[in-house]
Amino acid sequence: MKKVHYMLGIMIVLIDQLLKIFYIGKNITIIPNVLNIEYTENIAGAFGIGKRYIVLTVSILIILGLIVYLIKENKKIPNYFPFILILAGSIGNLIDRIFRGYVIDFIDVSILNFPKFNIADISIVLGIFWLIILMIMKKEK
Repeated sequence: MKKVHYMLGIMIVLIDQLLKIFYIGKNITIIPNVLNIEYTENIAGAFGIGKRYIVLTVSILIILGLIVYLIKENKKIPNYFPFILILAGSIGNLIDRIFRGYVIDFIDVSILNFPKFNIADISIVLGIFWLIILMIMKKEK
């Protein structure tokens, strides 16, 4: 992997953690009835599913699995960015789970009636979508 991949991952984790700290306890209306900052403590996994220790264990296993895969398949992976996005987001949320006992979510897109989320969640979802697109493109070839 190139240094730029590591730097991207570190930047995502830092931005995620800094914004979580900044928005602790804050509720701010950005666009009324559309977009808000609303501090929430999520003790479970995505969409509030799962028990804390199960989610913590699964998170650690996913992170370790991704690291092993990236090291083992280093020369065979044509595009690291989706993996880095997933890894950085997973690490960002794992930091919360370990040191706080919950994940801080703060982005509320109320117009969609969607669960609150954070930068780490966005990173994970973008990485997964990117991998799906790559798989579809590879299958079509």
